[in-house]
Amino acid sequence: MSKNRLPQNAVADIAMCRINKLMLMSKEQASSGDVDLARRYVDIARRISMRTKTKMPKEHIYCGNCLIPMVPGTFRVRLKAHKIIMRCMECGTVKRIPYLREQRE
Repeated sequence: MSKNRLPQNAVADIAMCRINKLMLMSKEQASSGDVDLARRYVDIARRISMRTKTKMPKEHIYCGNCLIPMVPGTFRVRLKAHKIIMRCMECGTVKRIPYLREQRE
């Protein structure tokens, strides 16, 4: 007997919907103060993306070390030398994102 399987693009669509919902829920929990539940939601979203081999959306930024979503009060953001520098207030991890393309336009 063979299993009925969904096509890969249908699996990716379902995964993206669930990842987006989990990341929005994690941002709500982090802004209300429940950091542990926010970490759990980010962890579940990451596991879904790894299992289905889909990329995490770029609009949902989180700390790669402690898995806290970026909401006001959890990150410090600075602009310096063609980079956006974000420092996590929980663990101190630094994330640098270049913005040269935006400056050229």
